[in-house]
Amino acid sequence: MNRLKLVGKLSIFMLVALMILTGCSKGESASPGTSNTQNNPSGTKETSSQEDSVVLPVQNTDNEDTQDDSKNGDDVNTEEEPAFNIEEAEQIEGWKKIIVKDYAYVTEDWVSYSFRENSPIISYSLEFPSQWKVEYSIFTDENGEKIGELLPPVMMKEGQTLLDTWKPSDDYELISKEDIKVGELTGVKIITKSYPYGGDIDVWYPHTYYLTDGKRVFIISFYTLDIDLQKQELFDKIISTFKFLD
Repeated sequence: MNRLKLVGKLSIFMLVALMILTGCSKGESASPGTSNTQNNPSGTKETSSQEDSVVLPVQNTDNEDTQDDSKNGDDVNTEEEPAFNIEEAEQIEGWKKIIVKDYAYVTEDWVSYSFRENSPIISYSLEFPSQWKVEYSIFTDENGEKIGELLPPVMMKEGQTLLDTWKPSDDYELISKEDIKVGELTGVKIITKSYPYGGDIDVWYPHTYYLTDGKRVFIISFYTLDIDLQKQELFDKIISTFKFLD
């Protein structure tokens, strides 16, 4: 009889202990606002509403993090990277066309360019020979050699004009600087003799084109190993296809 009482007491004790352990286990589950990545199949961190209100800084080049998506509209960048799309050319048969949506940058000296947080997007298109390849902002020719490079598009500030503070540098020799026009756009073409750092190239000739509608500025550089008039005509032909898209 005493043994039965003892078994009964032990059963009650085990039941109580089991209830306590079950309650502790439930208390360890994530509460609202607690970061929990183990149970998130996407691998992203779940955060509280306070954390969601923090605006993450946008980082430059050439890849950017997420901007504050509370600001909507086509003129505000919400992409992590500049968008590059390749299509068939419309103006020159047999060529290709690149369509770019990139951040607007600012510049003080037309040599260095700075990203502006919450900047608008500048969209444009440019046609180029089909035998060229393009990866992000770099063009390579049929031999796999770098022949062109897209520079950051610029949104000029009030009172600023194209190349207003630009000056030749001691790092290169200025070959020529001339005004150009593409449709309603005005611009400048600058050819220099430059000496690249490192690599197998001792000297090359950047051909840099600037086109503007008075506010936005498109910039691209082409590269040759000598002054080649035939290639200059090709570069001019490429530039003649340029368009701002919005």
